This record gives sequence, structure tokens and C-alpha cells, in this order.
Amino acid sequence: MKKKFSFILLTVSMILVVGCTGGKANYEDGLHSEEAEIDDRGWKSTITITVVDGKIKEVDYDEVNEEGISKTKDTEYAELMKKETGISPEEAFQKLEKELKSSQDVDKVDVVSGATSSSNEFKSLAKEALGL
Repeated sequence: MKKKFSFILLTVSMILVVGCTGGKANYEDGLHSEEAEIDDRGWKSTITITVVDGKIKEVDYDEVNEEGISKTKDTEYAELMKKETGISPEEAFQKLEKELKSSQDVDKVDVVSGATSSSNEFKSLAKEALGL
């Protein structure tokens, strides 16, 4: 009876230890940057991810056109996007960045409604930058 109890206690302890480790990736410290080719709409996506102590601390994502103008700084583009989709590039990018920092997992970042292409590009570049 004592052996059976010890075995059950050990098994439960192992399950708790494994279950509480979180499953979040332990990324390599440093700056991780990646940029895409210019897409068919004329935008190039860039991302820089700062990792400290194995955790994502900062994320900076943007898209720039062939003239080097950022989507987040292009007020005409931002106003048009906001009118058409209900969200501006800056709002969408901040949402993606925040979600990656809080989840620590690219696959857990949700697509932002109204910014589907940018969301997919964000996730793809983040994976490349982190070596996933």
C-alpha cells in the first residue's frame, strides 16, 4: 500500500512539474532581425525582436514602400486603411507586437481583422527572425 501511494504521488508530481514548465520557447538572447522582399503591393516588411534572458522583450514591426516611407508614418495610407478596415497600420502592428510579447509564441499570435496580409507577414518574419 505504501509503495502504491508513493508511486501515485511521484506520478502526480511529475505531471505537475511537466505541466507547469509553460511550454514557452527559450529564445537566444540578442537582436533578431529579418526583412522580406518587396511584395506585389510595393511594401517590404521588417521586424526586429529583442530577446533578453530567453524571453521576447521588444518587437518592432513595420512595412515600408519603395521610397522608404513607413506604413505607420504614411498618414494618407493610414486614414484610407482605417476607413476601409476599421484599423490603422500602427494599431494593427502594435496589436501584433503586444501579442507576441505576451504569448512568447508566434503561433499564438492571432490574425488582426482588417490587416490579414500584414498579420501573416508578421508571423512569417517573426519565425524567420527567431530561427523557427
